[in-house]
Parts: sequence; structure tokens; C-alpha cells
Amino acid sequence: MVVQLASCDVFGIEGRVVQIEVDLLSGAAAFVVSGHAGKGIRESRDRVRSAIVNCGFYYPFDRRVVVNLAPATWEKDGSAFDLAIALGILIDSDQVPGAARRGWGVLGELSLNGSIRPISGVLALLAALRGIGIRSAVIPCDNLVEGSAVDGIESIGARNLREAVAVLSGDSPGVSLPAEAALADSSRAGAGVSSEVAAPPRGKAAPHPDLGEVVGHGPVKRALAIAVAGGHNVLLAGAPGAGKSFLARRMPGLLPPLSRDEVLEVTSIHSAAGIDVNGLISQRPFRAPHHTVSWAGLVGGGAIPRPGEITLAHRGVLFLDELPEFPRRSLEALREPLEDGRITIARARATLTFPAAFLLVAAMNPCPCGNYRHPRRVCHCPPERVRKYLEKISGPLIDRIDMRIEILSQPGRLLLDSRGPRSGSSGELRELVLRAQRFREAEGRPEPNRTLGWRDRERWAPLSDGARRLFLRSTEEFDISTRALTRILRLARTIADAAEAAIIEEEHLLEAIEYHSPRGGAGSLALLGSL
Repeated sequence: MVVQLASCDVFGIEGRVVQIEVDLLSGAAAFVVSGHAGKGIRESRDRVRSAIVNCGFYYPFDRRVVVNLAPATWEKDGSAFDLAIALGILIDSDQVPGAARRGWGVLGELSLNGSIRPISGVLALLAALRGIGIRSAVIPCDNLVEGSAVDGIESIGARNLREAVAVLSGDSPGVSLPAEAALADSSRAGAGVSSEVAAPPRGKAAPHPDLGEVVGHGPVKRALAIAVAGGHNVLLAGAPGAGKSFLARRMPGLLPPLSRDEVLEVTSIHSAAGIDVNGLISQRPFRAPHHTVSWAGLVGGGAIPRPGEITLAHRGVLFLDELPEFPRRSLEALREPLEDGRITIARARATLTFPAAFLLVAAMNPCPCGNYRHPRRVCHCPPERVRKYLEKISGPLIDRIDMRIEILSQPGRLLLDSRGPRSGSSGELRELVLRAQRFREAEGRPEPNRTLGWRDRERWAPLSDGARRLFLRSTEEFDISTRALTRILRLARTIADAAEAAIIEEEHLLEAIEYHSPRGGAGSLALLGSL
């Protein structure tokens, strides 16, 4: 008889169901895999054969083992089919009751001694199996925390091939983890914020660097907290050593916790990308690729597109240090995700859309040497070289950045005064973020303010009389695009949320204009505004 078992592979960041068909035929001994199988699957014959023998089962060396991966219309690769192929051989050779396999999904890579290794993308794979009516699945024990978080399908962990056989035969319940243990409500200060989840411990996580370690820069710290509260993109500009990277790399301590759905979404993306998540990701991602990263590494790509850094930063922060040093092509590719929160990659073999709703934090020097318009240092860059350096950042890209902050070097006496007050810690500023989030959700705006649309501005951006006069005067004095006007109002809305104000007042709008307009800055920001 032909044995069929349901399994799955990863396509982009989604799962695709594959039916594993196994048949033992008389004839010359062979192990044949059909169905557009990649190299990783063709090599499974050695892993499967050794695992079966080393676990004390009989391998039919005198038979022709034929394995088909249906449907055969797309190419499949990876090692997640090992366990299903091995179980199919054992069922077809009457070593496992065939009826026990009905309604089960099977996922796992086999080692030569029969132990089951973890695989990538378990959340996406189980969701795909659930979509075709599968209600139970055998998965590696190391993926059990991740798999148990998927509703509607029971995940049973197995450590080796013998345990998987016992589970399918009904001789053992296997290892299971209640969904409540994988997704448990966690408490935190402040009510009225969307529910969160606490992932099972993955070892003691290192604490985030604290913004309180940064001497001075009080207004900049507040600006970063406002950016996090509303999901606003930020450009930090200043001379080398002024503290741009030092400040940006302390932003994770300001990020609000992930909601329950966001935990599953972020974990699914990272797991499908082949990153060892070892459980559930409970903290927002902070990605900081080097400026030498390739276009495909940043945006995503490949023959069958895989997610890049912008997708791995989904629901978190993407930090691009030395922004003008990134290739122009890579920076221009950021336009779509910054506007739409997703990226579409088209290739000859596939076209995929990945989520990419991230907060962009960029840092740059004012010129190649870093001393352009510095009050004390001499810039050795010719004007044309400075202009060429800054022109790598196009106007449309700058227009998508809500906040442009000039970072000035702090006086040396502040750095040496260890007894001076240290204000603006991550804990204090995080309270501002959470306060703004609570007020926003109480006002019926669950999504970050960066997603607010101009069409509904009368509802979310009511202006006081003073703010309306300031807004009209600003539009007359400066040539500001419609996109920029929308972003200024969104930014003012976040500042008002932090003050728990329903109406945008003049001081809120003024602060937003100061954050957004490069004309109010010095050095590189002033020049960027004139390009």
C-alpha cells in the first residue's frame, strides 16, 4: 500500500503543506525521491536509513523505497521531511499500525542515531497544517514551546524516532506543553494597555543599556521617547563622537512590550528565516546591519525570496548607522516599507510580500570627514564632495523621516562630573512611552500614530485655535509637501498623547515642527533641507 503523511516546508515566511507518499516495491534495492526534491531532501536517505537501524527497527534493504513529495509542481528542500519519510517506511513495512497515522502532521529532522533535531519555521508550518484540518502534529521537543503557541492544533514533542513511533501507535502520549504555559498573560505597570504575553524563559537575558548612562542630551532623549511612542522614523546627525550611536543603541530599553499577536508574528518571522529563537520572542527586535550589507541582505531576496533585515526588524527598530555609506539602491528600496509597512519582492520563480513595519533610526555624519560646519574643527572636504556625500540620501527618503535631530557634542566638564545628576533614564522615558500608548488606545487608536491617515485628520488631529494659526503660518513660510504635513500632524498627535491631551495645542505642534524641519538645524540638516 501507499502510505501518506502530511508535512510542510517553508516558503518565504509562510508554510506550505506537502504530502509525503511512501511505497515499498519489489525489485532492485534503491531509495528514490521524486516530486521536485532539492539536495537536502535527496540526502535524507542516508539519515533516514541510519536512524531506522540505530533505533532498533528493520530497514527494508531488499526493497525499492519510493518517496514522492506532492504536489510536484514546486521545488522543495530542507530536512523537515526526514521524520515523515522514516515513519512512512515503518508504517508501510508493518512496524507501526497504519491507522494511527490518520489526522496527524509530522515535522522533524533526523540525526544518524535517530534523535530528532529542531527545525525552522514551526509556527508557520503548524499554521499551514491546521489550515487543511490537521489537529495533531509530532514535532521535535526542542520546538515544543514555539509549536504549543499555535491555537487549534495539538503539538506533541518527540526526542527520537522511537518516541515518535510510540506516539503514532498510541503507546505513549509524548511530551506536550499546555498553550497557557507558552502564552501566559504578564502584568506590568499601567492598566488599559493591550494584553501581553510572557514567553517561557530562554536563559537570563542581558539587560538593555540604559539611557541614563548618557551624559546630557536631555532633549534628544525625550525626542527618542516620542519617536518610540508613535513609531516615528528618526535621523540623528552630528559630528563623530557626539553620541549618535551611543544614544540609538539604548533605544531598546524604551520599546513597549509585544502584544500576544505580535509575539507570534515576530517569532514566526525569525523562526522561518532560520534564526534560532529557542522559544518565543518576547522583546521587540532591534536590528543594526552594517553599511556593507547587500541589497538582498537588507531588503530580502534570493531565487525564492527570503526575508531581509527590514522584515526581521518588523514590530521593532531598524538602526542604520552611517546612513550615507549605504548603497543608494538599498536606501531607495526603503521607500515602500516606510510608507506601506511591507515589501514586495518579485523574482522569476516567485513573488512574495513580507511585512516590514519598523521604526527606522538612522545616524549620519555631516560630511565624509565629519567636521562640516563644526564650531571648532576644520573640515577638509571640498564642497562638491560634501554635496555628493549627502545626495546619497534622496529627498523622497528624507521626506519619509519624521524627526531630524542634530546631536551636539557635550562639554568635557559634564563628562568628568561624576557627581552631577543623571536624568533621562530608560525607565523614566519608558513611562512616557507607556503613558502615550495608554492614552492613544483609550482614544480608540490601537495602531501607532505613524499609520494615521490624512483623510481622518479631523478625528485624530483636532487643533486649538493657536495651533491652527501656527499650522497655517508654517505652511505659508515653508514649502512643505503634503506627506510632510501629515507627518508633522502625526508627530504632534504623539506629543499630545504623551501629555494626555485630546486637542493638539500650539506647544505640541511647535515641538513637532522643530523635530521635523531640517531648516531649524545646523550643519548637515541645514544642507539636507536645501538639496
